[in-house]
Amino acid sequence: MKRPLFLFRLIYQFLLRVTSPFGVLLLRIRFHGLRNVPKKGPYILCCNHRSVIDPYMIAMAVPQHLYFMAKRELFTDHGPLASGFLHAMGAFPVQRDSADIQSLRSAEEILKRGDALAIFPQGRVVFDNTSFRPKAGAALIAARTGMPILPVSIWCKGAWRFGKRVTVRVGQMLPAQIFSGSEKSRKLLHESAKLLADRINHQLEEGHGF
Repeated sequence: MKRPLFLFRLIYQFLLRVTSPFGVLLLRIRFHGLRNVPKKGPYILCCNHRSVIDPYMIAMAVPQHLYFMAKRELFTDHGPLASGFLHAMGAFPVQRDSADIQSLRSAEEILKRGDALAIFPQGRVVFDNTSFRPKAGAALIAARTGMPILPVSIWCKGAWRFGKRVTVRVGQMLPAQIFSGSEKSRKLLHESAKLLADRINHQLEEGHGF
């Protein structure tokens, strides 16, 4: 998957940096652990999924362009303009609940050229505080590419709605060695996915606390 044109990457950064101060205030977002965010990639950012605006909240915390893996329906169900905009910003589709080889290759290309990949491993929005239970795709990509995972959590009390206080917490990077060999063993892959889940669930347990 090629990088978006320079113009679109410039638009991404311009819109994000101009709107971020207002977004933080209007959405009542508090960030913790921003010191853990690398200034540049490659790495895989993994986060639980609480609402449709999660990509925006995460992007505010990351200085570089994030390339989001997004469900295919966002590209097919909302018309060509929406699909074109998503592609222009660097998002790419994944077919959920299937072995989508093309999306896997796109993810690997993004990481190999030194960019940051963002994934919501749950595969869909979870509106309550149910424990984070990721699918194994993120751990598999980390194992195949030898890239670390940055665990991020989004927490609010109950279902998210506009005006509710939100905490975005960035944890310490999980080194690539943790996921090594998982692409060759279903057991290791399951253990790697569980380790990622445990880390993000631990962050979620902190709630709004410091």
